[in-house]
Amino acid sequence: HEDLCLLTKREGEDVYRLIGAAVAWPSDWHPKDKIGLPLRALHAPIAGYEEQLATGVDRFMETLRPGPIYARCNWFIAATGERRWLPEKPPQEAFAHVTPDNAGSTLFVRSERQTLRRLPQTGAILFTIGIYVEQLGNLSPANIAMLGKAVQTLVNGEGDRRGAPAYADSLIGFAERNAP
Repeated sequence: HEDLCLLTKREGEDVYRLIGAAVAWPSDWHPKDKIGLPLRALHAPIAGYEEQLATGVDRFMETLRPGPIYARCNWFIAATGERRWLPEKPPQEAFAHVTPDNAGSTLFVRSERQTLRRLPQTGAILFTIGIYVEQLGNLSPANIAMLGKAVQTLVNGEGDRRGAPAYADSLIGFAERNAP
């Protein structure tokens, strides 16, 4: 259950662009809006990407060789357990019903396992995204505690885009009540 994205350079350019995507489980984005965009534009909504990550990502993409597969994971909190996540409501509405008492059953941890590999025959880069969703209350108490601490650092920047201010207090309260 992995989504696939293909990135390559246009002739005469030195930037990678998204040229194709088979995406069944998007995380708050529409492939039709991203096709043809260069990497920096793809990541424009992400707080700090341009200032902190863009140059390193560009260098990594340029030096990627066929053979190795590189992976990374990320996570965020969603108001639904659906794999296909295209929010229709602003975070304040989507998380309005969440309290420290019900956060375990109303918040979902959405994790992405992402991989990058260069294809040997074309030189294009295949980017895969595997989506895993779990109800907060199903995690171990230790993992809930780690999320409670991590969400405290999310409230500014990227956390704003992902709605952290709308659920942070409830998640932290739930974590404190379920501490190991």
